[in-house]
Amino acid sequence: MSTNKPSEAVMILQLKVGDYKNFSYIVADAATGEAAVIDPAWEVQLILEKLKERNLNLKFIVNTHAHLDHIEGNASLSSVTGAKIVMHANSYAKKDIAVKDGGSLKVGKNAILHFIHTPGHSSESMCIIVNDIAIFTGDTLFVGECGRVDLPGGDANALYDSFEKLRSLDPKLALYPGHDYGNRPVSTLGEEIRSNYTLAKRTREEFVKFMLNESRVGSKEDPLSRLS
Repeated sequence: MSTNKPSEAVMILQLKVGDYKNFSYIVADAATGEAAVIDPAWEVQLILEKLKERNLNLKFIVNTHAHLDHIEGNASLSSVTGAKIVMHANSYAKKDIAVKDGGSLKVGKNAILHFIHTPGHSSESMCIIVNDIAIFTGDTLFVGECGRVDLPGGDANALYDSFEKLRSLDPKLALYPGHDYGNRPVSTLGEEIRSNYTLAKRTREEFVKFMLNESRVGSKEDPLSRLS
């Protein structure tokens, strides 16, 4: 677990949860204590404890995509807190609020979540920029890696376009991934553009071939590969 305070306005709490090296996040407005949880799974009680410790009022549950290891805690967390579930409009999973590319959501007085549709790992995948200081990339981009594209809804061509979107963003954004698969839990977008081999400049054809190479396709019998 790590607590990051990238600005006076917003608190970010990173929680490592479950057996698949998932990260769940609490994003809170410092002025009001209103909060959103990003990708709750496996350890809802831990999330509730952290909210209580910091006297935070959970208003929203936001999912970067609808794979089980990112939404498993939605129902129980929403039931306990009354928080609204927020997902991209393409998601098949239960939600209260559907958002689209370019949409935004205000949490408390000062925390603003901006949504960027980044399909590729799944059709509904999105990244979330908070107050122009941090980006939550789910399984679109990890530290030193990226999400696979051979699961249902995956699309290497779409991921190529999503990476082009990410390259256009502020490189100073702190990057918070969906899993702890790298050599550190947090990076910056600029550092990943510079050093992450999956973001190396390739033509579309080269990228699709790279992503669908047998060495990058996980075993269908491996439960972790099905989730990530």
